[in-house]
Amino acid sequence: FFLWMAEPPAKRVKTEEGGAGKMSSKEVEAVVLGECKKHQQWLAPPETPDMSPPKDYEKHNLYSNAALSSLDQEQLLQAIQRMLNSSRLKLVSHAKGGQCMMYVSEEKARQEIEKFGGLSNNEILVYQKIEESGVKGLFQRDLKSRTGISNPTTIRTIMEKLMKRKLIKDFTSVHTGKKKMYILAGLEPSKELTGGNWYTNGELDMELVDACKRLALLFFEKREQSERLKGQTDRGVSVVEVGEYIKCAGVVSCDLTMEEVLQLVNILMYDGLIESLLADSTMLKPGERIFRLVKQSSVSFEHFTSLPTSTCDRANAGFPVQPALCPFLDYWLRL
Repeated sequence: FFLWMAEPPAKRVKTEEGGAGKMSSKEVEAVVLGECKKHQQWLAPPETPDMSPPKDYEKHNLYSNAALSSLDQEQLLQAIQRMLNSSRLKLVSHAKGGQCMMYVSEEKARQEIEKFGGLSNNEILVYQKIEESGVKGLFQRDLKSRTGISNPTTIRTIMEKLMKRKLIKDFTSVHTGKKKMYILAGLEPSKELTGGNWYTNGELDMELVDACKRLALLFFEKREQSERLKGQTDRGVSVVEVGEYIKCAGVVSCDLTMEEVLQLVNILMYDGLIESLLADSTMLKPGERIFRLVKQSSVSFEHFTSLPTSTCDRANAGFPVQPALCPFLDYWLRL
């Protein structure tokens, strides 16, 4: 629900027809709220910045709107300030430039007051800038340029207060080491920043990876054994099936994405434990790719027993071994 905040005309003559007196403060507030609520279609909301406003949206700015043109300008501005203070109106930036006044319902305003009551203008400004960053979050240094607050100590104090009130929270990105970023308390940072479910506080959770890797390998082994007992060729399993098996095992408390399960399966493939059944599966979705267990060779090779000295009668009989003079060892090394 938006009303355009345009620059006032250079000169404006106030006329009152019929000598009518000024409206009361409550009446002015009611008119402004009504216009903000009524003309929500005239400006694109922030989530659709690519939506261009209609040609006649100029009629619905603060100073040329028909319903507001007869109001006393001093009363109008005072009413707007009161409603901003009481959270019945909210200022937001518009994609086309300038600011819009957003209508806020009484219930929503009450919640806003409970949430932000006691915060200074600078504290609310910092919160709004973090809110605008969405799931990407902000570094503390970014707030200096975005808010105009130049003192780092002031920003740090504000951040601590917002975190104490559980309005924001910090997190670390896998791309920036242990440097903290900030996001609204009710949001989760994007997986591009956190590394997804394999990471905890910006660090790779090797225990979780190893546990899931063992489960995945066990699933491949069970499937191969089941097919072999039936006298059938192992047709492999999909990444989706591997993910479902790990989920049912209850090892992870979150839902792994198919991309994350594929990362796990690829580790097993690079270790030579499983193989892909398709020569080129790049065109398939991650969950559709098929893998199966690699058949291990039954022939074992022990390096020690292949040494001449391990089976040499003289060496085993207690005679001193002189490798430099042993013709058998020399022959073995030349193989």
